[in-house]
Amino acid sequence: MKSGLRRRYQKLSINNEYRKYFPYKEYRHGQLEAIREITEIITLKEHLILRAPSGFGKTITVLTATLPTLERESDSKLVWLCRTNRENNRVIEELKKIDNIPDNINAIVIEARAKLCIKDVDRELKKDHEAFSILCSEMKKQGKCEYYNKLIIESIKLPQICGVKELREVCEKSDVCPYEVAKKGVPNARLIIANYNYILMPQILKTLNTKLDNSILVVDEAHNLPEIATEIEMEKITLRGLNETSSEMMREGIEEYKWIIDEIIKIIEKGEEDKVVDKIYLKNILEEKCGSLSQLASILIGIGNNVRRRIARNGGKPVSHIHHLGRFLMKLHETLGRDEYVLFSGNGEMWIECFDPSNIIKRVYKMFKATISMSGTINENYGELVGLESYKYREVNYLEKRNILSILVPNVTTDYEMRKPEMYQKICEYISIVAENINTGIGVFTASYEVLEGILNAGIRNIRKPIYIENRNDSPKLNEWKIEEYKRMAKTGGAVYVGVCGGRASEGEDFPGSEMDIALLVGIPFPEPSIRMQKRNEYYEKRFGENGILYSYILSAIWKASQAAGRVIRGPEDKGAIVYLDERYRRYIKLLPEWLKPRKVIKEPEQLKEELTLFFT
Repeated sequence: MKSGLRRRYQKLSINNEYRKYFPYKEYRHGQLEAIREITEIITLKEHLILRAPSGFGKTITVLTATLPTLERESDSKLVWLCRTNRENNRVIEELKKIDNIPDNINAIVIEARAKLCIKDVDRELKKDHEAFSILCSEMKKQGKCEYYNKLIIESIKLPQICGVKELREVCEKSDVCPYEVAKKGVPNARLIIANYNYILMPQILKTLNTKLDNSILVVDEAHNLPEIATEIEMEKITLRGLNETSSEMMREGIEEYKWIIDEIIKIIEKGEEDKVVDKIYLKNILEEKCGSLSQLASILIGIGNNVRRRIARNGGKPVSHIHHLGRFLMKLHETLGRDEYVLFSGNGEMWIECFDPSNIIKRVYKMFKATISMSGTINENYGELVGLESYKYREVNYLEKRNILSILVPNVTTDYEMRKPEMYQKICEYISIVAENINTGIGVFTASYEVLEGILNAGIRNIRKPIYIENRNDSPKLNEWKIEEYKRMAKTGGAVYVGVCGGRASEGEDFPGSEMDIALLVGIPFPEPSIRMQKRNEYYEKRFGENGILYSYILSAIWKASQAAGRVIRGPEDKGAIVYLDERYRRYIKLLPEWLKPRKVIKEPEQLKEELTLFFT
């Protein structure tokens, strides 16, 4: 539903120094101040954390503020990191709106080798990016890839603003590899747009082959960065994988290393429940027979590399379980004495988990002269979490309070000990009365799939409206179909989408207009109680004292919830309502963005219906 209320804008001055790069007639409220602050951050070589709601225009604001530096300083670059390829494309779309970008500024998007490949290769192989990369390298060496031609690659001229679409079009016309052309173009590009992995993983960073010390870093949707950084650091082995490793050792004639597998399996099979394994204990067991853990790991990695290259030469999928075991043991060696890395086993697996992304992210930020981390949800605590020694924080808001209705329902909760059929039934009463009486797009975002299952069992499927339910086993294609069908039905009489906070629909998906006018948040997406959470909490209590649990899991949960809530407002004319169906939100109101903080408290389903009906009338 659209609001006819006056939009909050600021008029541009004809002589405004940013006019050249700002393609719109007017600034939204707060954009001009944000541009000036970003410019100052670049000049002072500092770090900025920027929180701004959806529809503020964060992308064009940052581009307008940073492009003048690129024009003036020929050795300066702008590296723009996004979580998804879709977000990469949005940066390109905004750049294309800017007229007369100077000739000395060009932009390129680089994506994974497998994503850009135009060769007819098995789809399943392309899903394993590491294996595909090895096969690709081997095919180039042997001259088996018809799209790898150095002379043609060197001769390709890319458009000034080159997204993936433009890159593919140019390369398909010349029958040449888009990835190799993009890689060749990156060192000379002034604006490089890529996924987080390109900076977080040193081995991928090398492929950029470019100096970054006088460059600016932009981290888009920065609330995702800590979690992705810790996921990248995880190494895992499984009983099934170890059995495959044993078979591979037999085939390779290195049975003398099978004792490693036997020792690890003994630990994994001690119990199905997750438990902490002493890293020193495992190291000592292995070094009693091998002498040096790092040397043992290096040997296995070397053998595994030979196996992978041989398979690749024969055109197969270059995977080696021996290599994987070697990498796991090397990670064990590298993390000895580091409290932020903990070794666990359980449920047929053993894994090294990283609790704290600050060392990884801090290293990345130090590579740049200035950084801008932006999101609609992060707050000043982000700087502490990622280990920044000094930073500036700015929150901007262009939205009219009259366009947003935020409601807290304090007599329901999904607290772990309160998850009973009666509670889920009560929650469903609130959801049902809203869905059946207000004909618009409605999103229901639960704390977890367990909570989602709880409201399904309580009868949410009985709602007399088209309802689309997210499933953790859905393929990306099926999930996309559900979202598109939901959007179509939402605009023609109303529909309900049921998903989880942190899922596909709750982040990175736009629902403009009436596609999602109401978001009901069922619970707070806290992780389930476990030994892993206990150890994580202990670590953060050592690092932050009494604020330990805030950094351990509260911040990330509130950021996820805020992302889901933000689906209802995607532009200045949108009008939306957020309903917090969990009394625990009361404790964390100060962590929510200003525009999402609940302003009303309602205790009856009928009262909720009346408030929402009045708001949208």
